[in-house]
Amino acid sequence: FLTFGLGKHTCPGRQFAVNEIKVALHYLLLNYDIKKSTSEKIKPKIYGSFKFPSDEGLIFEKKSV
Repeated sequence: FLTFGLGKHTCPGRQFAVNEIKVALHYLLLNYDIKKSTSEKIKPKIYGSFKFPSDEGLIFEKKSV
């Protein structure tokens, strides 16, 4: 990931951060059903010269045990 820098300037917490992201994603996938809210295509949000996926269109439902 370029976000964490390269070479001698690499972030010392990179491995920890990547592992935390994996744990959070794992938790979401195990505990929530994730569904699209609409069938229509949602336009990405544009900030300057960057395009980001819209945060609309997803529904998180807690799974029952």
